[in-house]
This record gives sequence, C-alpha cells and structure tokens, in this order.
Amino acid sequence: MLLILFWIFPSNGVQIANMELNFISKEDFQKQKLIKEIPAEIPPPIIINYDSINKVKKQIQDSLENELKLEKKRLKEAIIISEKNIQYPNNDPSILISFFKKLEKAKFKKVRIMHYGDSQIEGDRISGRLRERLQNEFGGNGAGLFAVIPATRKISLNNTPSKNWVRKTGFGPYIDKKINHKKYGALFSFCTMNPDSLSIDSNFIYNGEINIKRPTKSYKLCRNFSLLKIFYSNPENTILRLLINDSVFHTDTLLNTEEIKLKQLEFSKGPKEFTLQFSSNSSPTIYGISLEGNKGVVVDNIPLRGASGTEFSKVDFNSLSQMQKLLSTDLFILEFGGNTIPYIKSRERAFKYGNYFKKQILKLKKINPKAMFIIIGPADMAKKQKTEFITYPILEDVISALKKAAFETNSCFWDMYINMGGENSIQKWVLEQPSLAARDYIHFTNRGAKKIADFFIEDFMRDYKNYLNQKK
Repeated sequence: MLLILFWIFPSNGVQIANMELNFISKEDFQKQKLIKEIPAEIPPPIIINYDSINKVKKQIQDSLENELKLEKKRLKEAIIISEKNIQYPNNDPSILISFFKKLEKAKFKKVRIMHYGDSQIEGDRISGRLRERLQNEFGGNGAGLFAVIPATRKISLNNTPSKNWVRKTGFGPYIDKKINHKKYGALFSFCTMNPDSLSIDSNFIYNGEINIKRPTKSYKLCRNFSLLKIFYSNPENTILRLLINDSVFHTDTLLNTEEIKLKQLEFSKGPKEFTLQFSSNSSPTIYGISLEGNKGVVVDNIPLRGASGTEFSKVDFNSLSQMQKLLSTDLFILEFGGNTIPYIKSRERAFKYGNYFKKQILKLKKINPKAMFIIIGPADMAKKQKTEFITYPILEDVISALKKAAFETNSCFWDMYINMGGENSIQKWVLEQPSLAARDYIHFTNRGAKKIADFFIEDFMRDYKNYLNQKK
C-alpha cells in the first residue's frame, strides 16, 4: 500500500482549498529505516590505572612530607637562633639590669668579673679577649687575679717566683694529703715559701721573691695597672719590700692574721717591672695577687684543670667567703661541664650532676648575694668511633642539666655548643685553616678561643645595648 502511495502521490504535494498535503518520498523513508536499523554504539570499558593513582598519591604525600620537613627546619633554625643568644630564666632579660647599671658607671667605679672554668680557659684564653673588649668599652686595666705560681702561663702576665715557693691546690688529683685543712681561697690554691737552707740556732728564716714584668704579647689594656693587691694570711708579721730597678721603692708589713686579709699598694702609674720580696720567721700564705685599675672593668681568669665546677662546696666556706668579700665580685662566669662528658653514661647521671652544680651556684650566691651569674656550657667534644669522630652522645643532656641548674637559681645561660654549630661542629673547627680547635677534638686553639669569646661578647653587648635603648 505504501509503495502505491510513493508512486501516485506527487513529490511537490497536493493543494486542497487552503491546505497543502505532502507525503514522504520513497528515498526519505528508506533513509529513516536505515537509521533505525543501525545499532547503538557500545561505550568502551573504563580501565582504572592504579599505578597512576598511586603515583599521584605518593607525589602528594612526598610534597606534604617535604613541606613538613621544611617547616621543622625553619622552626629548628628559629630555636637555634634564640639559643645562640644569652638565655634567661622565664625569658626575662631584666635579670642582668643590676649588672648593666654597674657597667654604665664603670668609668667612675670598678666592676669585677670572675671567669671560672676548666682547662678550656687556661693561659687566659677566652678571658683575655673578654677583658680586652670590656675594658676598651667601659674602661679599666690590669690582668686581674693570679697565683704566685700559676697552673699555666698567662699571656696577660709575666711573673717569675723564686724557687723556694711551693703551690698547694685544693681540687682534683693535685690535693696534698698532708694539708689538714681546706682553706684555699677564691683561686682554690695557695702558695708558701720553704725556709732558707741556712738557719741560725735552729730558727728558720723565710725569704722569697716574685718578679713581675709587663707582658709584651698580651692585649694592650691589661699591661697597665694602678693597684697591686696581695691576699694573704700569716702566722706572724712578714716584711714586704717592693723593688723597682733593684732599688727599694716601698717597704710594708703583712700582719699576723688567721683570716684572709688584703694588702694594697697604689701607683700613679704601674711600673714596667718590679719585684716583691718577703722576709719572715714563718712563711705567709699567699692566696693571690691582683693587678688592676682604680675604676673600670677587671676580669679574673681562673682555670681549674680537670674540674667539673663542683669544687666550690669542697673548700672551706669561711676562707672562700673572706676572699670573695674582699674581691667584691659583681659577675661570675662559670664555664664547666666538659670534664664530666667522658664519664657520664646516662641522662639520669647528667641531671644528677646538674643538681650538684646547682648547689655550687647557691653557695656563691650565699657569699655574694648581689652578684649576677652567667653559666656557660661545654663546647662540642668528639670521640673516635671506628674511623670517624662523633660528638659524645651524652653532651646535649649535660648541657640541658646545666641550663636547668642556671634557670633554677635565677642565673643566665650561654650555649657554647650551639654557637659552635652544634653536633659534630668540633670536626669543622679542627679542619678550619688555620685550625680553630686542637686535634684532641676537645680544646680550642688560641684562634678558636678568640672566636668563641667574640661570639659571647657580641651577644652580651647586644643585650646591654637593648637595655640602654629601653631606657630612652
């Protein structure tokens, strides 16, 4: 029927009244039929590439981990920067204000700093640089306190005692068991004279001398002085003569005293060389001699080889107190810890040492309640492990213990280890050209000591200048 219609129905349609009728052509009909017969296209199967997904996940994870590492590094660097500075209990820098006020007036009044430490400061290392920079900034001169027979030569001093002087030490393996007391004073040692070999009627005669010359290789300001101080006790009066150019310049007497007393001689200008002569029927005990100015800063270098800083409670309290009151110390710098490192094997032992060290600070505070304290922790130290040198594993625990002791006694803390560069930094200091540390991987060279002293004084002076700025 459709086929008949295809043939008889005009292709241009039929007009009936106002309407036009059209019928689909055979060709158009066949096209529609063909379209209907084409089957729908089947979509391809979805293939999930788990390797690609895992790769993207890993990239995201790595990116997050890297960002976390960078953030930790930034945080650590920020902490290290803060720990390189002088650290204060409760982050309160006002603790040093009373000392800073004294420094402000140092042009008119004396300010004394006692730098105690182990062999790291022998020979006036670190102390000498500190002294020079502070005296240059605030005034003052002189080498400070020293023993008749120093444990080691000091660059700031050139003294030669006669051969009949003997030294007795109150710490470490050097203690003379024959000494039945612990009166060693502030230097933890004293010196006495042996009698002359020739005696009359069994009466001993004690004659001794000390020659003191101005050093030629020291820092400039410590070469001059205007005060000579002698700290002594004496079983009977001793004649003291001061000779300049082999002529007697001054004669005095060291009086009979059981307590530690002070004999002071003043000069308009300190001589380049002089000799002290002592003459008596009994030897005086000399606890120390000091060369200093009438005003400005005095820095005493007191190295205690082999000491851990726990020696203050092992000497007689009264003798230590008597000498400290004569010295009138304004600031104690206690630089210890290194000698304990090879022997402390646990964190618990490290903090036990810290608690013992805390007692030393408290003892000095009892003697000198107005004095300020800065505790300096040990430098980086390394031991050999197979073919490499590595930092002692316990070192950071000892530093933490000393910092805790400092803060619990309202004292300041300066971290020498962090300022060197932290873990394994001693190796870099040894390998520097010229070397900053010795091949024992413990001690500084003179150049290294100067560098670490400059680190400390720059931090100290920054805090002092902050104090001045806050006053404005």
